[in-house]
Parts: sequence; structure tokens; C-alpha cells
Amino acid sequence: MAERAPGQRERRRTWSSLGNLSRKPNDYEIVTHDMNHTMGSKPLDMGPDVHGNVWLKKYRNDIPLKVSDWNKFRDPDRVTYDSYVKMQDEQETYIDNLLISYTKDNSIDERISSDCLNLLAEAFTPCRYLVHAQQMISAYIYQLAPSSYVGNCAAFQVADQLRRVQRTAYRTKQLDNAHPAHSFGSRERGVWEKEPHWQSIRKTMERLLVVFEWDQALIANNLVIRPICDDLFLNQLAMAARTAGDELDALILENLYHDSSRHNRWTVALAKFVIEENSANRSELRRIASKWEAASEEIIRAGSELISGCVPGLSAEAIAQDVRRNSAQLHSQAGHGLDA
Repeated sequence: MAERAPGQRERRRTWSSLGNLSRKPNDYEIVTHDMNHTMGSKPLDMGPDVHGNVWLKKYRNDIPLKVSDWNKFRDPDRVTYDSYVKMQDEQETYIDNLLISYTKDNSIDERISSDCLNLLAEAFTPCRYLVHAQQMISAYIYQLAPSSYVGNCAAFQVADQLRRVQRTAYRTKQLDNAHPAHSFGSRERGVWEKEPHWQSIRKTMERLLVVFEWDQALIANNLVIRPICDDLFLNQLAMAARTAGDELDALILENLYHDSSRHNRWTVALAKFVIEENSANRSELRRIASKWEAASEEIIRAGSELISGCVPGLSAEAIAQDVRRNSAQLHSQAGHGLDA
């Protein structure tokens, strides 16, 4: 190898900012790497006492969860804006085709059983309030994310939850057209605010909305509460709808649950990453998660009773045990469980 002449600068690769990769960066890394400009000692290009800088320093930079370089994290699905749009275009086309094939003459919705109508009215259409709260929490996680690799995952999660709100609202109107006497579209707020089974869920979501520390918002929402709510009101609800004879909504819910599974994957990958980068983070993850154990158990009990109470033959305890088992598996995969 030819030696450099005195004073000659070392030639750097175009992708030097990604570190010593020993390879060209992939498309995912090219469009994602180091896009967060707020990670300096003065996050925003304003005075240190500006509210935004004080907020970011207190609730993100000074949190106990410490990683030397957040840009080392990688989304296991390597999602970019381009791949996300293509992926979700296919999923939206799938649901559009379901709706066309099942509801083109309204006969399917008109033949829904009374048990199923009760299930949809009590456990499905009120979910737009639940998911809108989830969406706001996810947006906060995105806004304070310490790297674009993490922030992009949260941003796509926000978009997925908006998709779910829209699909829930669309089905609500279809059900209202087919069954005007059931007041679909106008009774959900009352159910969300007053129906006993929803109150522990609503209380927890309202608590989450005022969790300002980024690490606590992330772990409480993405690793504890959201997976349980999604399991109940997507996965378990889909099985209940199918049991009640409603194949259309079962298929829609199963499709939306694919998004939730992707949210779980990046959250587990992030939890494992922070532990690998700093072993002290394991105890911090456990500490935060344990603070929400009682709330999560209340949600499991209430959600299981709500779903099983609408469909004869379903067992609240069987639903609850399935959700607990799935939640324990998620925590084990994340690497901070008691048996880790």
C-alpha cells in the first residue's frame, strides 16, 4: 500500500459516520442513520434555558437508562418510509377487498347475531378511544427518541395506530348503517368513560399520557401495557368474533394484529440492545416494568371479562391465562424477566 505523502489527509469513505462497518451501508442505514439533531448538550439550537431544551435534558438526556451510542440500534424489520408505504399499501388493499367482498350488499352485517353485535358494541368500536390514547403516547416516544433508528420505529407505530383508528371508525359507521337501533358511532364515548370494565384501562392510559420520562414511557407503554391491550382487543377479540360467527371482523383484527407484532419485535430488540450495551440497564427495565404490573393485571382481568361476557361459552380465565402467557414470553424475549 502506498504511503501517504507528508501532510496528506487520510481518505475517508463516504459512510465514515457509520463507524467501522467494513462494508457499504445498506439502504436502511443510509436513510436512517444519525438523523436526530437533538442529541447534543444543547438539544435545540436555542438558549439552554429555553423550555424545549430544559424538557429534553430532564426527560430524555438525564434518564437512568444509559447507552453510549443509540445509533448502534437496528430495527429487526429494517423498515424505511419506502418499505413501510409499500407494505401497508398491500395490507390496506387486503382489508379493502375484505370489505368489498363481505359488505357490498350489507347482507353480512344485517345477519350478525345479537351476541356478536353486543361484542362489537362493547369491545370493538370503543377501541378507537383506547387506540387514540396509544397513538398519542407513541408520538411522545417518537418525539423524544434518542436516535433516528429508534424514532423511526415509533413513528411507524404511530402510523399503524392511526390506521387502526380509521379502520375501527369505518367499521363503526358500517355497523351503524346496518343496525341504527344499536347507536353505533354515538355510544362509544359513554362506554369508554362509564362502562365498568373499561375504567381500569382508561385510568391506565390516562396515567401513561402524563409519564414524561422517555425510558418510563417507552417501557411502560411498549413492553407492558400496549402488548396486553393489543392482545386483548386484537388477538383475543378476533378469536371471540370468529366464535360468534363474525368472520369479517375477525380477519380485520388479525390483520391489524400483524402491526402490533411488529411493534413487539422492535421493542424486544431495543430492550435487548440496551442491556447488551449496559448491563446496569437490566435492573432499570425491571424496575420500570414492575411499577406497571398491578395495572396490567387489572387490564387483563377487565378485558377478559368484557370479551367473554359477550359471547356464551368463552372463559374469562382462559383468555386471561393466554394473555398472561404471551406477556411473559415477551418479557422473557426482552431479556429483563426474573428468569433472564
